[in-house]
Amino acid sequence: MAAHETGYDAGRLTVVGRERESAALASFLRTAVRDGGAQLVTGQPGIGKTELLKAAVQQSASLGARVLHASGSEYETELSFAGLHQLLLPAADSLPELPEVHRAALATALGFERGDPPGRLVLTSALLAWLGHLASTTPLVLVVDDLQWVDRASVVILSLVARRLGGLRVGLLLSQRTGQESFFDRQSVPELALTPLEDDAAQSLLRRHHPHLHASVRHRILAEADGNPLALIELPRALTAAQETGADFLPPTLPLSARLRWLFESRVSHLPEPTRRLLLLAALGSEDSTPLMKVVAGCASDLAPAEASALVSVDRRADRLRFAHPLIRSAVVDLATAPERRAAHHRLAQLAADPDVRTLHLAESALGPDDTIAARLVEVALTTLERGDTAQAVSLLLRAADMSVDPADRARRLVRAAYIGANIAGTLDGARALLERAREADPAVTSTLRASTAAAAHLLNSDGDIDTAHQLLVGAVTHVDPDPQSAEALEEALGTLMMICAFGGRRELWKPFDDAVTRLAPLLTAPFRLAATTFADPARSTPEHLRELDALLADLDALLADLDGETNPIRVVMVALAGHYVDRVPRTALERTAAEGRAGGAVALAVQAVIMLAAGAFHEGRWQDAAALADEGVALCRENGYDLLLWGAQNPQMLLAAARADLDHIARARVLMHQWAIPRNALAVRTFTANIEGLAALSQARYQDAYEHYTSICPLGTFPSHEQVSVWTIMDAVEAAVGSGHVDEALAHVRAASEADLARISPRLRFLCAAAAALVADDDVYPGLFDPLVAHPESLRWPFPLARLELAYGERLRRDRAMRAARPHLERAEKLFTSLGATPWADRAEAALRATGRSRRSAGPAAVLTPQERQIAELAATGLTNRQIGEQLQLSPRTVGAHLYRVFPKLGISSRAALRDALTDLGAEENGP
Repeated sequence: MAAHETGYDAGRLTVVGRERESAALASFLRTAVRDGGAQLVTGQPGIGKTELLKAAVQQSASLGARVLHASGSEYETELSFAGLHQLLLPAADSLPELPEVHRAALATALGFERGDPPGRLVLTSALLAWLGHLASTTPLVLVVDDLQWVDRASVVILSLVARRLGGLRVGLLLSQRTGQESFFDRQSVPELALTPLEDDAAQSLLRRHHPHLHASVRHRILAEADGNPLALIELPRALTAAQETGADFLPPTLPLSARLRWLFESRVSHLPEPTRRLLLLAALGSEDSTPLMKVVAGCASDLAPAEASALVSVDRRADRLRFAHPLIRSAVVDLATAPERRAAHHRLAQLAADPDVRTLHLAESALGPDDTIAARLVEVALTTLERGDTAQAVSLLLRAADMSVDPADRARRLVRAAYIGANIAGTLDGARALLERAREADPAVTSTLRASTAAAAHLLNSDGDIDTAHQLLVGAVTHVDPDPQSAEALEEALGTLMMICAFGGRRELWKPFDDAVTRLAPLLTAPFRLAATTFADPARSTPEHLRELDALLADLDALLADLDGETNPIRVVMVALAGHYVDRVPRTALERTAAEGRAGGAVALAVQAVIMLAAGAFHEGRWQDAAALADEGVALCRENGYDLLLWGAQNPQMLLAAARADLDHIARARVLMHQWAIPRNALAVRTFTANIEGLAALSQARYQDAYEHYTSICPLGTFPSHEQVSVWTIMDAVEAAVGSGHVDEALAHVRAASEADLARISPRLRFLCAAAAALVADDDVYPGLFDPLVAHPESLRWPFPLARLELAYGERLRRDRAMRAARPHLERAEKLFTSLGATPWADRAEAALRATGRSRRSAGPAAVLTPQERQIAELAATGLTNRQIGEQLQLSPRTVGAHLYRVFPKLGISSRAALRDALTDLGAEENGP
């Protein structure tokens, strides 16, 4: 459809009925060629997106900008970076002018050279550098039409680039169909939504292109088109002369999309057979446009009828054949017979320079199953998986299964697709169906290692049947031979078994896993071997274990340093799991994995990434980030049916609730978690919730309750094997034990941490171990332990435990009557707690500060109560018993009772029930009118 057909005026950016939208795009382009920016145009098919983009191209040229253009094709969505290849090919001669690292990354991704695929961030940086280079002399405008049909790899890179164009003199203008989502992050780019034309504009457009229609026909077309510009222009072209004048009847009413498809097919069906064959090649063609265009160039006479009918045009600058509308392309394919489509794919396979593209066309050209093509499809699928495109990898494996002659091969490929779907891509329901198809293809497949892994992964991620999944995998792993050819399948099986053991929460589950890892270690990758120790059993208590851990941590640091260019989310998450409990999480790499999951990639891996990121944010005091990440993780789990992973996603939410003493939230979550997990023997839920409830009790100074929760995880003075969370609760457990009077056990726990040398694991654990030692220190030495720890700049990396340490130090100094020394610590504690939103802790710090004789909130006349009497009265007014008050203030219940005995007459009351009102009146008197 030529530009003038929609009323485009070449002298200005305007399209009939789109004055507002035209003005908006003109404004965007003026800004973009100066300062950079991106704009997305959306709307229904035929609504005018392409015409607006054509007008924008002309406007860009008038502004002195260079324009690079690409459009998506539904037949190229499976070809990674096809969109970027089409868009940037005209500028390829400038690639050598870039630094080598950028040139190599772009050349590899765009298929100009072979090599290791670059990471997304590396490729994004390279593309930005290239665009900046191109725009250094002339402003640049990139136009991408039909974004919904651009391959995912290109779309993800464009999405990243769109947010980073500021200051580059580069504009990015895109269009996307409403109702057909892509992997583009629409939240990051302004959106211009096109709606149907108003009646007057629709009349004007129809009259301009078809001035001789009978009034009744015109009314009918206006009603049928419903403001769709493409329908207004195209519908009358199928009419006979008699129909145009109202002398003959019109076709019956059809839904708009079906009507337009019928229309395009009617136009294509009248083309000569050679023309249709040529168009079919173009419609099914890949990004290998150069060899295809050589064919087109040799068939100019065959192409002429399609050009005369305005169905296609040759873009000589980009060396591509462009269809006037995607529906014309679809009509060409639909009208072709199956033999014609197979012949076209066979010819395209012969023309293809890219072996992956050749494989895809060969698969479509085959009459039936073909083991050679099926094996090639598996290779393409594995390459795609390495690049992180899990959904496409599953799709290719399924195509490979369909192409398999041997039922056993078909079953194995279905099983592999099921494993990726259940454990990585987030397609649990589909995984169940694939496993059933595999069993039907070859019942013997159920005894294979991969089938056992896929079935166990499905159980773990859906029904959560821990014991059945554990038995299934232990049986499979125990009897497998250590064959290097099965190394990948073994690691998948052991990785699934590791998660089963972790959620099972029973130490006896781990022995078969540990035995298998020891036996099969030579076949396992370094990240997995690390995770088998540092994730599965982070607390090592013997000197031999500590020496091994030092070596493992050194290896882990080297692995994490290598993640900048990593594109495989499976490896990213495995390395992150290895670092999770030893505080070495690759934050940037995990953020990338999470972003890919949001865009429809590896959902299950994205959930794990989000969980680890949220835990890190909580530890580092970035509680708003932790809450947002946890909410996202919970939503992903619920949307995709990951009931077991839902615990991990809820854990940061519950930690935040515990720190803020939100007991209602904790109680609701605990009930739901236990109701789901306990019947399935997923007993790690008890440790999860005990840790949460212990922290909640500490937040309210219920030390005895906290002590009971933490000792339910493990006895103090021990760090049992495979009790992962125990290394994170050192300070918490000691604080609970000291506050509840179990000082000997607190001392034993500090000694056990020292003997296990847990402080060596990470700076955070070193801080927690030192804090625990300070909490339990004797009266004559405790300042020497507290002072250097609270004063060390590194301690600020963990604001929540630091604030708790400041509070504990200040309270201890106050009890020793060192009021002046206590106040700075209590003030810093209150400030840190307030900044975090840890209200109950902030209130405790403020109450302790008042007990020193200084109030942070009021400076009224001295109260009739002493500071300690005031503090005890306020706690009693909340309903705490004398024992609970004594636990919080480190006083005996008798001493608390004696203080209250003196408080009652001072306030003129005779019972605890009157305390709250009396204290309120006292506060009003102190603060004055």
